[in-house]
Amino acid sequence: MLIGSKLPPVHVDKTYFNFGRSAFAYLIEEIIKPNKVYLPAFTCWSLVSTMQKRFSDIELEFYNVEKDLKCNYPKTIEKDEVLVFIHYFGNENKQPLPKKNGGVILEDISHALASKIEYRGDYIFGSLRKSMKVADGGIIINHFFNPIYEKGNNLDSWLRYEATDWKDMREAENMIDRHWKIRDISSQSLEVFLATNLDLVKKQRFNNEKYLYNNIKIGEPLLNFSENEAPLVHNRIMNTQDERDHIRKELSKKGIFTSIHWPTHEVVRKYSNSFPDVLWLEKRIISIPVSQDFNLNDMDFISKTINNII
Repeated sequence: MLIGSKLPPVHVDKTYFNFGRSAFAYLIEEIIKPNKVYLPAFTCWSLVSTMQKRFSDIELEFYNVEKDLKCNYPKTIEKDEVLVFIHYFGNENKQPLPKKNGGVILEDISHALASKIEYRGDYIFGSLRKSMKVADGGIIINHFFNPIYEKGNNLDSWLRYEATDWKDMREAENMIDRHWKIRDISSQSLEVFLATNLDLVKKQRFNNEKYLYNNIKIGEPLLNFSENEAPLVHNRIMNTQDERDHIRKELSKKGIFTSIHWPTHEVVRKYSNSFPDVLWLEKRIISIPVSQDFNLNDMDFISKTINNII
């Protein structure tokens, strides 16, 4: 044993980054170094664009996702191959994963950060910005790495903290999409994340989503969450795209702003004949906020407003 005033620093089993896509890119570029990556056809643009911009030399293949979010995984993941699976909107996703024949499973927990679920991936990564009010933040859990972060000025995070309206926030997002580096999380975001009670986040999100699930009278809920899950949003499936778009427009007039998870990436759209359910979801889904910043009174207002539209 050594006794002295200067000892090596303590390690924790987490590694932080500025974005979830940075954590993903670090794993692909520095740790796994695969020849092929499988992504779900139903996914946000960030993973697809990361593969396009940083890993154009790696083969990219999409697996189908059905209307009920059942994933049609390849049967096996071979050596030098990676499969990414997502906990859609906080759902645990207990579907059996492919057999590994030397391959690697990446688990994206961006939507399930506060959920009490069993992790099954070889590496678990995610974005903190999906469910936290932070300017930046990505994480790899259960592993300590010591990245040499890339140089950058974090202008997108700076703009978020200086933002005065949604235009500034939108431009900050556009800055990320145009150009980003694998960098560390900002001190402000890390402090907010570490000070957040994830159990309270889970409870409030679950209660909010369950209220919408039980009280909205039009459309059908996409998922039915259990108490160990922390829903990212409440997704509702409408009969037609016109009905969905009309509801979104009317809600915005009342100060209720919804989103679409997700517009299909242009790369996936090239193979639209292979992924009809993904395009079906894109046209009918409406994503309603259930953030821990809102309470059941807010959910009651949302429910009554929607029910009175049609």
